[in-house]
Amino acid sequence: MVKNLKHIIEETDRYNFHAHSQFCDGRDTIADIAGSASDAGMRYFAFTPHSPVPIESTCNMPKEKVGEYFEEVARVADLYCGKMDVLTSFEIDYLGDDWGPHIDYFQNMPLDFRLGSVHFVPNQEGVFLDCDGRFERFADYLKNGFNGDLRYVVEKYFEQVLTMLERGGIDLLGHFDKIAGNASMADPEIENQGWYEALIDDVVGHVKDTDVVVEVNTKAFADKSRFYPAERWWKKLLDAKVAIAVDSDAHYASKVTAGREEAIERLRSIN
Repeated sequence: MVKNLKHIIEETDRYNFHAHSQFCDGRDTIADIAGSASDAGMRYFAFTPHSPVPIESTCNMPKEKVGEYFEEVARVADLYCGKMDVLTSFEIDYLGDDWGPHIDYFQNMPLDFRLGSVHFVPNQEGVFLDCDGRFERFADYLKNGFNGDLRYVVEKYFEQVLTMLERGGIDLLGHFDKIAGNASMADPEIENQGWYEALIDDVVGHVKDTDVVVEVNTKAFADKSRFYPAERWWKKLLDAKVAIAVDSDAHYASKVTAGREEAIERLRSIN
């Protein structure tokens, strides 16, 4: 049964709906991460490994590990029953009509909710390239995979986000402007462009009349002093009465609450 994320975030700040373990590109075990979350006073804590994908990726969980993942989360959830709700989810990559949160493969999984995100962007030849992660790799892809066309990459990224929302099947929208992290290093003025802000407005317009919760992702706050979506866009979401969840996107047990307090305080200051 899908958990009502809106009810949870109205009830408490002691939640985190986005975390990765050794089942994908996380660095610690589910048991260790859950222990840190419980010690931090979390009431709801979700595991969201990067979903299996039909393309090569070292960051995503292979299909053959899915059963083991469900078993381990269920085991750990039993350990914290009555103290902390341990939720089962996936961070599901959208790769087009044939692969995304909307397909039967994910809709038939016994998930507490579905987190939808975009990491891969198809180039001009239709080849999906991972635009997340290290800037050095992104810069190489930009030059050799996208013919140096940064605007194409950014617009195609947001097109993927919008189409994922239209296809449906998600309860939580992950870091919807994450492309800005690498794009702004390639062009520090890109987020100041009118066409870029129009892309942000498109996402807000698409999500405001749905039941989808939008994530403020705090993973990059400690190292880069930024959130996803960027803080400058939060008022647009609040004015549109979009429900916002604050998630750490933890890849280490020590990071389960990283940046959340700062984001929550800043969101409250806008109201």
